[in-house]
Amino acid sequence: MDNVALIISGLPDDSDSAYQYRIKKFAELLTERSIGCDFFFLPENQLLKKVSTSSLFMALWVSRLRKYEYIYCGAAFVAQALYLCHSFIPGIITLDMHGDDIGQSAQANQLRSGDPSAGPSFMHKLQYSMALRSADFILTQSEWHKSDLIRAGVKPDRISVVRNGVDLELFQPLPPTENPQFTFGYAGEFQTWQGIDDLISAFEKISNPEITMLLIGFRESNREIKKTFSEKFGNRIKLVDRTDRKNMLELLSLASILISPRPNHIASRAAFPVKFAEYAALGKPILVNEVDETADFVRNYGCGFISSPPNVQNLAHTMEQAALTPKKALVQMGLRSRKMAEENFSWPKIGDDYAALVRSLIEKPKSEELKKTGIWG
Repeated sequence: MDNVALIISGLPDDSDSAYQYRIKKFAELLTERSIGCDFFFLPENQLLKKVSTSSLFMALWVSRLRKYEYIYCGAAFVAQALYLCHSFIPGIITLDMHGDDIGQSAQANQLRSGDPSAGPSFMHKLQYSMALRSADFILTQSEWHKSDLIRAGVKPDRISVVRNGVDLELFQPLPPTENPQFTFGYAGEFQTWQGIDDLISAFEKISNPEITMLLIGFRESNREIKKTFSEKFGNRIKLVDRTDRKNMLELLSLASILISPRPNHIASRAAFPVKFAEYAALGKPILVNEVDETADFVRNYGCGFISSPPNVQNLAHTMEQAALTPKKALVQMGLRSRKMAEENFSWPKIGDDYAALVRSLIEKPKSEELKKTGIWG
C-alpha cells in the first residue's frame, strides 16, 4: 500500500536541529499509527535549494505531490514553495508554523540593527503570505500562538495545537540535589533569542556566591558567549559543551532548578520550547519568564517560578527568591513537574491526538470549498 502522507522539510535529511526533530518525530508518530509517510527534503533538490525561487520550480514535482492525501509543510518557507501549484494538489496541505515567522524576522532585524522598532523583512512577509495562501490547515505549538493567528483572521476550524513532547522513558525523574550550593541548570542552545544575554545580565546582579549556574550545550559557534560567561563569573559557573544524553542528565541532577530565560518579545509567544517538556519530565522545579505558554503551565501546576513582568531585574530577583525555597518545597514542585509532563507532553498521547487529526482531515470528502477558500475563506 502506498504511503498517504508526504513530509516536506526545508533542511537536509542529516540536520540535527530542533526543527528537523519535530518534523521527523511527527512522521514517526503517524507511521506508528498506520499512516505511512514519505519524506521530501527540499535542499537535496538543486532547483529547490533557494527559498526565493523554489515556488517557481515546485510545479516540476506536482505529479508526485498529487499522489498524497496529506502533505505536511515544515514552516512557512516550505509551504510558500507550493504557492503556484497548490490548486492542482487534491490532498490536504498542512502548514506547521514552528513559530512566528514575522515576529522572528523582526527580532532578527532588531538584533542586527540595534533598532528596537525594526520590522520584518519584505521577503519574510511575502513568504508568509504565500505560505498561508498555499495551506488548507495550520499546526502550531501553543494556544498563545493559536489565539494570535485567530485574531489575525485564521478561521478557528483551520488550526490546531500540536505541542512538542518528550520521551518519558528516556527522561526519567532526577533525584533531588544534595549539592550544598544552589545551582540553576540550563541545557540547550545559546542564541540571543533563547534569552542568554538576559541570563548573563541577571546573574551579574546576584551577589550571593552560593548561587551558581550550570550551562550545557555549547557548540564551536558559541565560543564568544562561552568566553563571556567564563570571564564574568569564574568558578560560580560550570560550562559544558554539547554532550550525550547520559552525561547531560547526570550533570542536570546537580541542579536545584532548571531555567528557561526566554526574552520578552512577540516572537517568543508562538513557541513551546522542547527543553520545557524535557525539564518537566526530569522532575525538577522550572523557572521561566512570563513570555509564552510555559508560564501558564508553571502557574497551573505550581511546579516552579515565574519572572513577571519579564525583565532582567525581575529575573535576578526571582532567582534569588527561588534559592531561598526550602528543599522539601522544591521536591514537591519537582513531583508536580513530572505530573505535568505525563499529563501533557507524552509523545504517545500527542501522537494519538495528531494521528486522529490527520485522519479527520484526509477522511473527509475532498472539499472543493476548503480548497477554494483556503485559510481565510
